[in-house]
Amino acid sequence: MDIQQLKIYIYENNKIEDILQQIGCHSIVNHSSYYTCGNIDGDNKQSITIYKNENLNCINYTRDVGNPSDLLSLVCYNKKLSFFEALKYICDLLGISYYHDFDDDIPESLKITKLLYEMQRGEFDQEEKPLKPISEKILTYYKPYVNNMFLNDGISYETQKEFEIEYDEFSNRVTIPIRSEIGDLVGVKGRLFKEIIEEWEQKYIYLEPCARSKILYGLNKTYPYIKKEGKCFVGEAEKFCLQLWSMGYYNSVGIGGKKISSQQIEKLTRLGVDLIFAFDRDVTKKEIEEIADRFVDGMSIWYLFDDNNILNEKESPSDSQEKFEYLLNNCLYKIK
Repeated sequence: MDIQQLKIYIYENNKIEDILQQIGCHSIVNHSSYYTCGNIDGDNKQSITIYKNENLNCINYTRDVGNPSDLLSLVCYNKKLSFFEALKYICDLLGISYYHDFDDDIPESLKITKLLYEMQRGEFDQEEKPLKPISEKILTYYKPYVNNMFLNDGISYETQKEFEIEYDEFSNRVTIPIRSEIGDLVGVKGRLFKEIIEEWEQKYIYLEPCARSKILYGLNKTYPYIKKEGKCFVGEAEKFCLQLWSMGYYNSVGIGGKKISSQQIEKLTRLGVDLIFAFDRDVTKKEIEEIADRFVDGMSIWYLFDDNNILNEKESPSDSQEKFEYLLNNCLYKIK
């Protein structure tokens, strides 16, 4: 679900008042450029202002509904839902799929504008398709085997079973199911099952294509731990999340590479916790700071940076528990 496009859809289809009614707000008054209403658990008839714009900004004068404060945050607060549960709730109210492709509804001229914007931001992936759930039956084609290659890379048998790591005998690849934040299967990534990769071989491929820039890998399992700990470790690959889980750190996600998309930033922001970036050794401090600058003010963002050069070239902080915990205790820095 593209969160910003969902908000635009709500605004352009005049659904703000319908949503306010459904979540229990009272004394709803439609003004020229905004709505006022009362909290579900309050007597003040004008305690909330929702602006009629594409961001659906919300001012709640008597409640803290979160940052950023908008209609979606108000739904979370009133219905006592996680952000992603609230998205699903809103989609059900609107009669659209959680995976609705809003680009299908816009003219070709606007699609070109959107494409140019994504290319400018470095977010365009020519092979990437809209995020869609796929059949769970696909996983039955793989063999439910744990493997020593992942075990030797710090991913325990228990973690492999928890995250449904299996084996595809036809492509000779370890399979990594990719699930959305609400648990639907949306792709399968395959890692070639051999230690030494030849130059002509691809180490990773998608056996089932996935819109990776729209996914925070592992979030369907790690979300409750992230909220409990009040922080989230953010790494590059799926392996990062699997390795940390094996260490006993259950509050992490993987973004699928060094680049981070606007959708991933939005989803990380909505977690409402401290973010700790732990990228590979070859990512510079400046690159991490540039990512942090794309987040809204008020976010608490940290990063692990290997000032003491304990990591090997291109090594991830999660490749060694000893190194990870050393960095956590000695090389943790606040960006904003």
